[in-house]
Amino acid sequence: MTTRPESEQSTIDIAQIEKSFPVPPKSSHGIRKSLPPLPPMAEIERDAAEAAASQSKSNATAAGTDSKNLSPTTSKSEKASPLPFSVSTAKLIWSLQKDEPRPMTASTRRLSFTSIDPKRNLKYGVGKHGTVELSPQPSEDPNDPLNWPLWKKNLNFVVLLSTAVIVGAMKTAFVSVHNVLAVKEGVDYTDAVALTAVPLILSAVAGMISTILARVWGKRPIYLVSMVLMFIGSAWNIDTRGEFAQNMAARIFQGFGWGAFDTLVLGSILDTYFEHERQTKILLYNTVSVSTTWGAPLIGGVASMTSRGFLTQFEIFTTFLVLLIPLLIFGAPETTYKRSSFDEQDTFPILTRSQSRLPTITFTKDAVLRYLRAVRFQSFKATIVNRGLLMQAPRAAVAPSTILLFLVTLLPYVTLWGLASSLSLLFTPPPFQLNESSIGLIFFTPFLLGTAAVVGIPFLLRQRRFTRTVHLASLAMGAAFASIGILGFGLYIVGSAQQPGRGDSMVIWNLAFTRNSISFPVISFLLGLLALGSATLDSTIQPVVQQSTAFTSANMNVALRNIADMHAGLTCLRNLIAGAFVLGLPTVVRTWDGLRGSAIGMGVVQIFITAVVAAVYFDLGENVRQLDGLVMGLVDLSGVKNRGSFFDSD
Repeated sequence: MTTRPESEQSTIDIAQIEKSFPVPPKSSHGIRKSLPPLPPMAEIERDAAEAAASQSKSNATAAGTDSKNLSPTTSKSEKASPLPFSVSTAKLIWSLQKDEPRPMTASTRRLSFTSIDPKRNLKYGVGKHGTVELSPQPSEDPNDPLNWPLWKKNLNFVVLLSTAVIVGAMKTAFVSVHNVLAVKEGVDYTDAVALTAVPLILSAVAGMISTILARVWGKRPIYLVSMVLMFIGSAWNIDTRGEFAQNMAARIFQGFGWGAFDTLVLGSILDTYFEHERQTKILLYNTVSVSTTWGAPLIGGVASMTSRGFLTQFEIFTTFLVLLIPLLIFGAPETTYKRSSFDEQDTFPILTRSQSRLPTITFTKDAVLRYLRAVRFQSFKATIVNRGLLMQAPRAAVAPSTILLFLVTLLPYVTLWGLASSLSLLFTPPPFQLNESSIGLIFFTPFLLGTAAVVGIPFLLRQRRFTRTVHLASLAMGAAFASIGILGFGLYIVGSAQQPGRGDSMVIWNLAFTRNSISFPVISFLLGLLALGSATLDSTIQPVVQQSTAFTSANMNVALRNIADMHAGLTCLRNLIAGAFVLGLPTVVRTWDGLRGSAIGMGVVQIFITAVVAAVYFDLGENVRQLDGLVMGLVDLSGVKNRGSFFDSD
């Protein structure tokens, strides 16, 4: 199949449009350099009357005897044939010369394939989806992931989803044992939380690198290399008791391995499933990512109470990775595929997409050898690698819509990470002396409310369009829940730890009073509100990104690629700042005054940022989407940089 390079498909080349619509020859009457205004209705009616009179006059006279009825395209020495329409064709020609074709700089509606390629038949779903027009339209190539049988699609999805479970659990493996690590390995608490912060920062860097490299070599090689890095780091972590340097080295390997599964899995889902199939898969992926991240400390805290301590968690992770590596090798083929809607040289037979949920297995030597020959480390390579191709993902990360989403969702996300990493500092030492399992139990409400929000809010949004009102309501509720959680966490702990003095305004700090006055279910509930607010704000990411890509992308394939790139860029930016918060926030909240001041500051700032971002969306929403197209290189203006206006033909 011959396709254009991806860097060309993703832009609207104005120079190419001018080749398709050449500038008409100059006229002695001159051509206006600005767009002509539309004629008034009176002038239109007058032209129609003149055309009707001219038509009746041409029927009453002999053909070719009157020089006034000569066609404007023939010379005076030739006889003109009678025109089957009004002689106002001269006016039509001059109007075409004045109104040259204008390039489209944004996609405002979805075009049907039959309207641009009448020789191509539309493909529809099968079974209960038999009346659904498939989007995107698949090719006839059996290697197209959209044409895979359903069991193969689901196997690929289950393997990637299982890996995402391990990644989420690994990230928060140490949050319930930071203080224990600091004591046993003889380091400061800041050094202990670095075992969570550093790999989180490295995963952001690795995620962006993975997104760029996947443009050149596809996703499969990146997945396999990342899985190997995760396995090395997890196996290394099994035997690092008392060795902080080795512990950190093992976590660095894990962080580099997380990046690809943070940023590429969504793109694999978009590559594999049609529009009517992918929403449940995306919802399940988001649910698993949140639930395993904040649910893992519940199990990890209990596992760390064994004689092996926190190392038990990595024994569990390594066991699962041993099972996942062969599944990834044999059950997760390459999903990156370049298809063209306009290739007329395809000679593939018409395919019937299988909806069987179980494969037909043939255990013969030839079948096994044939399958093994089809398994390749790399099956995709970009035909042309240039700066435009490599910069697609970084540009999407700094697009205006991505930056606005980053600002409005940042503080709840990173504060939840920072406070979660500070729990062991606040409540493991006297007077509370909570053990690992008790610290892990505090994560029950964040796990419960965060997961419920990720599952429930998309269902509510699906019942109605994502209008400005719905968008505003989502931002308001998310900011309210997050601010209450942040403010409540800091002010409740500080207020409960203070014992009023006798007869004056002095405050006496009493450790026994503090231990009995603080309720840990309340602390868990406040962190749950923060997780609920963060998930509510995150629910606006997908609709906003889809609105932006629908406005700026030239076709469906480019739109899907941009959706994956913007999500990947947002994930990398947030993880980068989250790592910094995990590293720095425990130092701030070490004192009661620092905890109270940081809680008030972050809660108020979140309300302010939400109000500003909402105002930008509702007043300048279309301008933001236009800037997305410019920043992401979806409108190529290089053809007119040195030639003035596109409409200038002099």
